[in-house]
Order: sequence, then C-alpha cells, then structure tokens
Amino acid sequence: MATTTETTPLSAPVPVDLPNAVEFLGENQWNVLMALMDTVIPAIRIQDSTQTTKDKDGSTIFLPTSQYSEAAIQLRNAITPLNPPFEVLEAYLAERPSDNPVFSQVLKGALSNLPPSKQRELGILLSILSTRPGSLILTSYTTPLPSLPLPDRLKILQGWGASPLWTFKSLFKSLTTLGKLAHIRSSTTFARLTGFPSVPTAWTPGSTSHPFEFLQFHPNPNNKKTPVEITTDVVIIGSGCGAGVVANRLATEFGPSLQVLVLEKGRHFDARHFPLSQAAGFGMLEAGGVVETDDGSMTVTAGACFGGGGTVNWSAALQTQDFVRAEWGRNGRGLSFFDDDHEGGEFQACLDRVWGVMGCEEVSPNHANRVLLEGAERLGYRAKRVPQNCRGAQHDCGHCTLGCWKGEKMGPVNGWFPEAAKQGVKFAEGMKVGRVLFEQKEGKEVARGVEGVWTSRAGDKVNVVVRAKKVIVSCGTLWSPVVLLNSGLKNPQIGKNLYLHPTNFVSGVFDEDVQPWEGGSLTSVVSSFENLDSKGHGVRLEAMSMMPAFCLPFVPWTSGTDCKLLTAKYRHLNTFIAICRDRDTGQIYRDPNTGSPRIAYTPSDFDRAHNLRGVLELARILYAQGAREIHPSIAKFAPFIRKGGKDVEKEKKDFETWLGRLKAHGNQPPVTPFASAHQMGTCRMSAKAKDGVVDPKGRVWGTEGLYVADASVFPSASGVNPMVTVMAIADWIAKGVCEDLRGEGVAARL
Repeated sequence: MATTTETTPLSAPVPVDLPNAVEFLGENQWNVLMALMDTVIPAIRIQDSTQTTKDKDGSTIFLPTSQYSEAAIQLRNAITPLNPPFEVLEAYLAERPSDNPVFSQVLKGALSNLPPSKQRELGILLSILSTRPGSLILTSYTTPLPSLPLPDRLKILQGWGASPLWTFKSLFKSLTTLGKLAHIRSSTTFARLTGFPSVPTAWTPGSTSHPFEFLQFHPNPNNKKTPVEITTDVVIIGSGCGAGVVANRLATEFGPSLQVLVLEKGRHFDARHFPLSQAAGFGMLEAGGVVETDDGSMTVTAGACFGGGGTVNWSAALQTQDFVRAEWGRNGRGLSFFDDDHEGGEFQACLDRVWGVMGCEEVSPNHANRVLLEGAERLGYRAKRVPQNCRGAQHDCGHCTLGCWKGEKMGPVNGWFPEAAKQGVKFAEGMKVGRVLFEQKEGKEVARGVEGVWTSRAGDKVNVVVRAKKVIVSCGTLWSPVVLLNSGLKNPQIGKNLYLHPTNFVSGVFDEDVQPWEGGSLTSVVSSFENLDSKGHGVRLEAMSMMPAFCLPFVPWTSGTDCKLLTAKYRHLNTFIAICRDRDTGQIYRDPNTGSPRIAYTPSDFDRAHNLRGVLELARILYAQGAREIHPSIAKFAPFIRKGGKDVEKEKKDFETWLGRLKAHGNQPPVTPFASAHQMGTCRMSAKAKDGVVDPKGRVWGTEGLYVADASVFPSASGVNPMVTVMAIADWIAKGVCEDLRGEGVAARL
C-alpha cells in the first residue's frame, strides 16, 4: 500500500447521526407533517366532564370515562403478567409524537433519505395541506390541516387509504408506516409498558469483534482535490456475504503474497456496542431501513454496514433447492455449474464448504417457531427446522438483527474476514466507490482499479484512486449495477431482472406470555406451498424478527386508537411472514440527482396470489395453535377475534367464513404492506452475453479483470433466504479468480 495511508484500530463507537433539520421542508410544512403523525399515533386521555370544547386539545383523543376504562383494562390484560402501575398505562396512552424530540429526529432521518423527487412531491403536498386541504380530498375543508380537529384529520388519512388513486393510497401507506416506525423507535413508555428489554436477558458486557484495522487516507496538503492513489493486487467493493467469502479464499490460496483490499461505504460496529438501540440499529441499514419502491408498494431492507446483510440478517441458513438448481442449470439457463453432475458436483462442494465454515446447525425454536412447527403438524403441512450459521452454538438471541453481541453469527465479520485479515487482507470503511477504472486492450475494457470518496468518522472527505489488477464488485443487488452503470458499461441487462421475494405479514395475539424477543428469530419454515405453479414459484411461511421496530410498523392501521392498543399487545404477539419466490421482476436504475439506486418494482398479480395463499395458510396455523386474535396486515380488513364461547363448531364456521372474506378481499398494493429483505438478480449470470451481465465464472461480459460476486448474479430468485447461496456462488467465482491469477503468474502459497 502507498504511504499516503495508515491503519488505525477501531476503538470509538460509530456515530449514528439523526438529522436535526430536513432542508426541503419549511416550518409550515413540518407542522402539517407532525399534525399527521399525531393522527397516526394520537394521544389518548380521559374526558373530564368539566371540560368545554375550547379546553380540549385538538391533537388528543378524549374518551368518556367508560371507554377510557375499557381501553385501560384491555391494555392491562394484554401485558400480563407484567402488570405495570396505572400511571404507566396512562403515560403510554397519552404519549404523542409532537411532544417527543426523538420522534422528530427519527422522522427527519427517514425523510432525509428520500430521493429528491419524492422530497419535492411531499413538500408540495404538505404546502397544499397547510392552506387548502379540501383540494386534496375533494371536500369542503378550508382550514389548514394543523388547525383541524383530530377526527377530521383522521377522516383525511382514512380517505387517502380508500381513494381510487394510487398516489393517495401510497401516501396513506407511507405516512402510517413512518408514524408507527418512528413511534416504536422513540417511545419513552413502550418498553416500560411491555417489559421489552434493551439488551438480551443473558447479555454481559465485554464481547468484542476481531480487532480489525481500517485504512485512513490523508489528502495532499498542497492540493486537496488531487486524489490519493494507492496500489493493490485485488480490490473488492463491498463487505457483505459475497465479499467475505471471496476475500477469505484469496487469502487462503495466496496468503500475504497477494495484496487484497476490501472497501466498504458503511461503518464497522464492534460487538461491544451490540445490540444497538431501536433507533441507532437502523444506522446499519441502507437509508436507515426506509427504502421504498418508486410506487410505494414495497419497503426494502438491505444491510449497509461492514459485513452487509451478514451483520443484520436473522442467521437462517438454507441451501439452494434442487428445483431452483435445475432451473439454473439444466432447464433453459445453461449454467451447468449448478447441476449436481457438473465436474463432480462443484456447486454442492461450494455449498458444503461455506456450510462447514459457518457451522450451520439447528437450534431450539422459540414460541413463534414452535407455532409454525406444531401448527403445520396439526394441519398436515410440511415443515422443518432452519439451521443457523452460529458454529454450533444455540444462538437464542432475538436481538441479533441489531448486532450479534456474542459474535456467534458467522457472517463476514465473525466467520470470513478474521482469517483473511490475519493473512494480510486490508480494509477501509467509509469508502464509497463511484466507478471502476478501465484501460483499453484489444477491444476490451480491462479493469485497472476504482475511484471513490472516503469519509472519515469525523466527516472529512478524501478523493481516492485504488490501482489494481483485479476488481470484484460485491456491493449488493442495489449498488452493484449502479457501480457498473457509473463505470460506463452499456450492457442493457445491467439493473434488470430484479427479484425481491415480496412478503406479506400476519400477526397472532396469544393468551400466554410470549415474550417474543426471546429465542432465535427464524428457526423454522413451512414449505408445503413453495411450488404452487409446478414451476418452482410459490410461498414459504416463516417467523420474523420480533424486534419491535422491525415487526410493529407492519401491523395493520385503521385508526390511531386501534393501532396503539394493538401495539401494546406486543408481549403476547408474534408476527409471521409469507415470503414469495417471485416469477416477475423489476429493475434498479440510478437516481438522476443523487446517483443512488432507485427501485422500480410492483408485486405482480401472479406473485401476489401466492403471497395471499401464504397469508391464508398462516391464519390457519395461528387458529390451530389457539391464537386469540389473528391480524393479517391487509388494509381495510378486520381481524379474526375468538369470542371464547363453548360452541366450537360455530367458531370454526365463523373462522372459515372470515377466511373466505379475506381471500375475496385480496392483498392489493400499495395500501397492503409488502416488504423485501432479499434482493437478487440485477447483474444476472448467463451462459450467453446477450442474456445477462456476468458469465458462468462471474466475469463481467465484455471486460477483463472485472467480476461480480453477490446476490445480484442470481439467475432468478433463490426461493430461500439467500445467504448460503450467495456464499457458495461467491466461493465458485473466487476460485475462478484464483485460477486467473495463477494463469497470470501469481504464485499460490505453499
């Protein structure tokens, strides 16, 4: 490495900034937005008989004594056996977003990540609502929205949800989801009410990650615009599951004789800071965990820290299914590597290698995962336990999507990079690569390095050029196509063929004290419905992370009061996902203003039908397992509530009737929330150049020395949680890189 850099160990916590201002909103616009948030999550107080209308706060719901008492009793029953004092119940009901500075900070952080075009649209909307709200809802309202009584604001929100216009329905979904998310991240009363602990029950201080050192860059003091230049043999862009495996194999094959540099635009969070808080934890996610598709139909979650998705995922380890491998290999894709018969089963050998390094084993299921396993058995469905990448440990920490404090989760940070670092691999955090650098050679673009901007933890920026013999793009399905497009590549397949595994949600409320934060998040799966079209497309049923800020933003919203009361049942609640292997695709393209990835994707009618089947089957499982309430996250659809009578047959008939109504109602976006934690396919692997972006060895078509190794190379959706598939394909691609290096005279270690 060049002398313009130095390495320093990571010692200080990562600063997680929550913006204090949203520049695109003026004061009046912000007041309108907060009035809407106070409607999504309202303050609820008891009505004093001596109050007059003028005395009543227009941003508070005042309930008559009998209704307020009923709500308080419902809350107390929902949080047994904790039984907090009445003043805690009262404080929770009275909590209001506009009174909480942290709510404002979280909301501003989310809004600051909106694309500029969406910021402009929101600003225009809020300006209209601040002067003439009636023009947006075709009513006679002339009073600015913040001055309207809360019941009128509620009618406006509900009117958007029922609107025939996609724009208003999308606005309804986005605002209610943002309100729920910011409330859970910032609430001062939620944890006291439900008993949710800020750290796992078994948590002890002192755990640390491998003592990684990260390059520090210093600008030329005479000309700060002149890029700092360094040289390495191989540069890897990104630090997720693909990058971890590639770096590890290169280090294993060549040792310190091969210089390898891993560049990550996010930050490293050391294990002694884990698990992060509900607010700070979202700093590990792309755009703070609030990325929406262009039409607002889906929320997309992706890792954006050192270790990428391997740091924030739920530890689920599943190997690529046979019917998917057949689709990629024999049935039309022509990628023989995925066939079991290819060269002695090379792909299976890669699967076995990564499986062994991570020590994937089954663990004891918690309440939610037992519900799936036992409910499936009752109904005759196929289900199994899902191994965890925790090197044989029981790994019963439900908090680890906010960071694995034990260091048991064998993602890149704990499982792949430590050995690479010992063999001389270097790392840089805060390095956002803009493009790959090429030189022309015999009509081909030959990769010769990358350029980008490095940002220190103090906020200082330095332009950096990294010269290299090989460039491996491993920055994920969202960013890898953007880097290739920024680099001037004209392949029309770049960014296309986006798969997202669209997901719907169902929550069940149980009589027993579930304590949903306990135990591993995703340790079972129901697979009876994974091949509904006989072509490999269908839906799998899984439990989700029960960290409140992950699961509760997706509970249904019909009114602020109902939402607040349902959220309070968290201690007795589990949320499940119906995750679809999508047939139909979208695409990634560059935002014209920021250059960041934009997502064009709407769940198709074909794929949504599979999601809906999953929702129906989850409801059946929850009913079979005795759930007191079943809440599909389906807009404008009432939950099923057991009445508890002795007539069991009538209750069964009522449930079947309810299921029939649910099936007929459907799951139309955008008001029905869809989400994605699995992004795949935007740099598709193909047997022919015209069909994809990389060849069967991961080399970018039409170039030399340039590879892609992450989920973006998937030929289609994996159908299972993609971590193991990503790692196995990356292992195969890394093996090819090693062969190319040896062919160019680089000596392997003895």
